[in-house]
Amino acid sequence: MSGRERRGELDALRALVVVGLVLFHTVVIFGAGEFPVKAAAENRVATVLLAFGATWGMPLLFLISGMGIWYSLRSRGPLAFARERLRRLGVPLLVGLLVLVPLQDYLGLRRQGGTGSFAGFYARFWDVAPSADFPFVVTADPGGGAFSTGHLWFLVCLLAYSLVLLPGFAWLRRPAGARLLERLGGLLAGPAGFLLPAAAVAAVELALGSEVGRGAWNRHSYALFLLAGYLAAADPRIAGAFQRRWRPAAALGLVLFLAAGAAFGAADANADPFTGMDPPSLAFRLLKSVGGWLWVAAIVGFARDRAGRRRSPAPAAPGRAGLARRLAGYANDAVLPFYVLHETVIVVVAYAVLGWPIAGGLQFCLIALVSLAATLLLYDLGVRRSPATRFLFGLRPAGTLPARVDARVAGGGGPHVLGEKADADDAGRDGLQDGVAAQHPQDQRRPGGAAAGQQGGEEAVLDGPLTALDDHGRQDAPELDRGQVPAGDGPVA
Repeated sequence: MSGRERRGELDALRALVVVGLVLFHTVVIFGAGEFPVKAAAENRVATVLLAFGATWGMPLLFLISGMGIWYSLRSRGPLAFARERLRRLGVPLLVGLLVLVPLQDYLGLRRQGGTGSFAGFYARFWDVAPSADFPFVVTADPGGGAFSTGHLWFLVCLLAYSLVLLPGFAWLRRPAGARLLERLGGLLAGPAGFLLPAAAVAAVELALGSEVGRGAWNRHSYALFLLAGYLAAADPRIAGAFQRRWRPAAALGLVLFLAAGAAFGAADANADPFTGMDPPSLAFRLLKSVGGWLWVAAIVGFARDRAGRRRSPAPAAPGRAGLARRLAGYANDAVLPFYVLHETVIVVVAYAVLGWPIAGGLQFCLIALVSLAATLLLYDLGVRRSPATRFLFGLRPAGTLPARVDARVAGGGGPHVLGEKADADDAGRDGLQDGVAAQHPQDQRRPGGAAAGQQGGEEAVLDGPLTALDDHGRQDAPELDRGQVPAGDGPVA
């Protein structure tokens, strides 16, 4: 396998989960759970679907984000990473809090019968007080504030845990840390060690409880999924274990999901299974924790397995490959803005549709389809085409991604020129990773004996908010010319 071959299954999973959040949050309107606008009656089928999606959806996003941190730190120091993370996540977070979340909360208040102007509500929204409830450093003032982070809690947690764990992530790249990774990789890839992350998550969930408004998981459990993703990217033996064991993991995960549902139903009527300390509530959170880890591992393993089966040694036709790269690049760029926009769009659409005298099923379909189309339209016409809005939603300036790869770095015999700009950008990004690996000998061999180039071929280098480039689209590699990639192993796949 070529070290420059790019596997995009993780990028695809991340994009599918984020798009799937439109369906998930539309289901929340009709099922259990917190949302700014709700249907008049709860649908039990919708609640079961919500429970299943919550079991693995947000944990999977954090695990993939942890993988992205590993690749990002291959090409930049901790300070550069922190600056990039603050810009790519912090700026969209502020934009969402200033513009989007107040609107959706105001519509939710109106839906419940509240009155008053949006200007008055907006003033109350920013009536805040300091909070020691890390990572949420401000909260609504007890005297009548209306502040909330809404769905942007994900960005708060991802930003905070990325920065808090950054010293540890950086240390794991040093010789002493690499030795620890070597031991951890062997342990976590083994049959018993495979469940160790689940045990750690279960300890957090049992002791601290789950949070319904944070995807039905404790916020600190997401830090463990983030760390697990980093370790899985650092040592290919761990991700290989996902691939080998995805079938039994999925089967056992399904059994545990059903068992968790039974435990939830058996909980005392006066107890909250997400926080209660009675035996059924504790059993529910234990089963949910182990089952959630198994589902995440199974989904990642399945994606890797299917991608490996579809990969052909023969290069794809240039036109088809170019179209695939353009679509992949478009999806990768869209993920973060889509996430920031989607819930507000759903609330606006649902606020109108729920008042119509039509069946609930038809309401669901209208809300989901219109919200999906409107969010994509807002991203395409309102975000990606303007330098100002690209910055505000965490995107790089258009056209700044370098795409020349020095053939000497990758060991190729000379440049191979691709005819399409999109192809050149993607190829330059892949080849650039190889150049970085060649410049950092400590990364040339991973725990378990995998060379850096091989590791780059086995995992997707995540883009969007998980890019491996600096704030100006550059990287610590030899200068890159647009449109050239090394020809040592043929075109980049």
